[in-house]
Amino acid sequence: MAEQIRDPGIGEKFNARSGRVMNKDGSFNVRAAKFNFGRIHLFQYLIRVSWIKFYLLLLGAFAFFNLLFAFIYLSLGPEGLRRSGEMTDITAFWECVFFSLHTLTTVGYGNFYPSGYAANAISGIEAMVGLLGFAVATGLVYGRFSRPTAKIEYSRNAIIAPYKNGTALMIRVANLRDSLMTEVHADVTYTFLEKVGEQFIRRYYLLPLERNSVIYLPLTWTMVHPIDEKSPLYGKTLEDLKTLGAELMIKLKGHDEGFGDLVHSRNSYLMDEMVWGARFLPAFHVDENGMTLLDFDKLSAVESAPINTELAQVKPTITIS
Repeated sequence: MAEQIRDPGIGEKFNARSGRVMNKDGSFNVRAAKFNFGRIHLFQYLIRVSWIKFYLLLLGAFAFFNLLFAFIYLSLGPEGLRRSGEMTDITAFWECVFFSLHTLTTVGYGNFYPSGYAANAISGIEAMVGLLGFAVATGLVYGRFSRPTAKIEYSRNAIIAPYKNGTALMIRVANLRDSLMTEVHADVTYTFLEKVGEQFIRRYYLLPLERNSVIYLPLTWTMVHPIDEKSPLYGKTLEDLKTLGAELMIKLKGHDEGFGDLVHSRNSYLMDEMVWGARFLPAFHVDENGMTLLDFDKLSAVESAPINTELAQVKPTITIS
């Protein structure tokens, strides 16, 4: 029997315009009404942000400090920096930029050098900023590589498929990493809006799976929830579920042998991402040498599988061709 659970921390009271609870990347559809610097943890943000944004932020910080010190050197006047030779083709501004670049990276080619107390003091400060900055950047890069993360691929759609004498909800997953995941456990939560008086209440049900865990995940795993009389999906059509604002939230965790640690993954499906009357096609085959070949491109591949509505007690409103 599906277990109705209390608010898992998402909230129960919503209005009819309530949208997606969980995004496809596993983050929750929650934003702060007002920006607050106190909520920002710079290290955690730089660890979580995408690689493109991370490198753009590093490049921006490098350019900012380089130009900042360049303008400081420029403000010292022509006597602040000395040259080891004639460089008539470079303006004073670019001389300051290049000297700042050499100092910040501690390269020091020798064609520029500071002159006077002020310039030497500023170059010393910039060298310290460069050393500390690159040390922090190195730590962040290492932290991003070493942080245990799951790379689970979910089927593009959840499907309602024929199952024994009825139907079942099915979702297929696979581990995209080369490392093996063990002791993998999955929870599928079904949530929908119910109008109680003038208030909409969000209900939560933990759907029982035919198997909610596997010992190993070298291939694909299809999570199966049989839709019987005890299921909250029993007797519902796809239009019914859309009207209820239904959503499926999946939480998966397992031990990744590559990281040697526990990793987590989340995903969700709205009813627009549900295919009714289908079954998954095989995503792997065995070659002539007895090696099992897994094709990740076929993870979401399905074929039409008409449902016996008399046995399933459901009336599908959308099918695939």
